[in-house]
Amino acid sequence: MESLKISILDLLIIISYFIGVVYLGIWISRNKIKGGNDYFLADRQMTWPYVGASLFSTNISSQQFVGQAGLAFVGGIAVGTFQMIGALSFGLLAVFFLDTYRGLKLYTSPEFFERRYNSSTRSLVSGVNVIMIMLATVSAALYAGAVVTLTLLGKSPDGTILWTTVIILGTVTGSYTLLGGLQAVMVTDFVQNILLILGGLLTLVIGITKVGGLDAIMAMQTLDGGSMWSLVHPIGHEFGWISILTGVVILGIHGHCTDQDYIQRALSARSSYHAKMGAIFAAFLKILALFICAIPGVVAAKLFADMGLQLNQDQAYVSLMIEVLPMGFLGLALAGLLAAIMSSVDSGLCAASSLITIDFFAKRDKTVLDQDKMLKYGRYTILVLLIFAILWAPFIQKFKGLFNYLMLLWSLLAPPVVVSVLAGLFYKKANSKGAVATIITGIVLGIVGFFMLQRPDTFNGIISFFGADGFSVRDDFNWYFLNKFNVGFLITVSCAIVMWIVSEKTEQTAEELTQVEAIFEARESKDDQMTPEEAKKYQYGLIALGVFWVSVLVLFSPWGIA
Repeated sequence: MESLKISILDLLIIISYFIGVVYLGIWISRNKIKGGNDYFLADRQMTWPYVGASLFSTNISSQQFVGQAGLAFVGGIAVGTFQMIGALSFGLLAVFFLDTYRGLKLYTSPEFFERRYNSSTRSLVSGVNVIMIMLATVSAALYAGAVVTLTLLGKSPDGTILWTTVIILGTVTGSYTLLGGLQAVMVTDFVQNILLILGGLLTLVIGITKVGGLDAIMAMQTLDGGSMWSLVHPIGHEFGWISILTGVVILGIHGHCTDQDYIQRALSARSSYHAKMGAIFAAFLKILALFICAIPGVVAAKLFADMGLQLNQDQAYVSLMIEVLPMGFLGLALAGLLAAIMSSVDSGLCAASSLITIDFFAKRDKTVLDQDKMLKYGRYTILVLLIFAILWAPFIQKFKGLFNYLMLLWSLLAPPVVVSVLAGLFYKKANSKGAVATIITGIVLGIVGFFMLQRPDTFNGIISFFGADGFSVRDDFNWYFLNKFNVGFLITVSCAIVMWIVSEKTEQTAEELTQVEAIFEARESKDDQMTPEEAKKYQYGLIALGVFWVSVLVLFSPWGIA
């Protein structure tokens, strides 16, 4: 690909955007941040548009534009099922989870585990969450952002230039997160959402026009002759309906209903109504993401096939931008992509910092909960986490595609947390011994699954250092066990069995019985109830979401245009 010379107008748009969001973060830090409660929970005063926009921006990053568009580039919009399951999960968050979380007045999502089980469980889950946030959110976003930026500049994303780009992106994003905390993150997320959606829609519409209209792309087929326009696939497909219903739904519940970087936003809402309506708003935006993340990958496949070009799948989306967007619009769309990168980085850093500060430091030293100390520890922690993410991000290129890397991590680490949360909410006999056994079982099985699913060349560099040959047991698996979502489901079933057996065989202490009652009382708390008018709006929102979700699923299925 020839080097791209960005116009002065495009460059000014990008520079102006960077200056604007950094200045906004600095302004908020000077005028709004007075202590730890402001820094980590935005003083619990956010309204539903900000909550919903921030939930969406946290989830939709350049990982989605780079990774999901890349998979759609080679396999159609099947990867868009992640957006549909995500929308469904935000609905579940509003209906089944938020009443308890808000009734308990949590600071962090792992705090639920201490209130329901014990402090050891909280520490284990918090540690898992920090690992997932740093490896699968912050580092992946920085890597994807570097790929986007370097592709636009016509450079290969490897070597020294990859490291340099990651450092620049991490430094700029970390600066306003370090200063402004969650409130800066959520306000900038709201602004960035506009750019994100507008840039995605412009790329989609202009791209479809460029390839000759809808008729031209509707005839696109996958390599095996199937339609590229179906969200519903047979069981042997990587995104087959069994794998989606069993494995991907587990990922959705974990990511959207239990993960700190999402729950933190719901806890920042000023009332239950704003928290739940924010989740519904985010669900609508998630369905819209199908059109701005996955479908452009199909458009890119058509365009570059006609041009006789072959691309790395992770470069498909940004290459489409280069080819179809005119001067000015390219800068705007690039600013939107950078907005997505910054949103995931800032959200992940803030969430991981709050976990470490409150779930680890404060447990050892209660004075850390002092507002000034919490603010100081939070900022120091973000700085250390940012350095780690910058150092790890370039190594992601060793895996076979960005989104495959992310799906593997999510599938194998989510199960024990999901089982423990659901048992804590709906299974009264679940106790701390069962929870600890479940989480440890899940972590061990996840590590085993990670190595078993690797191809021989993934660790060749490390293995050859010790004088050994590559290894793999993948070739001995049948199709079911080669699918990471199916492996994740089997780990979930194993964790559920461990939770049930251990909880049934061991009795709950008097303290645990009291904790169980407190959890169920929190769900019925009268302190944060919606007014009749708010309840009606919320019910209408749920109904509209359900109708919209089913309509889109049917449209992109064998019963619709596929």
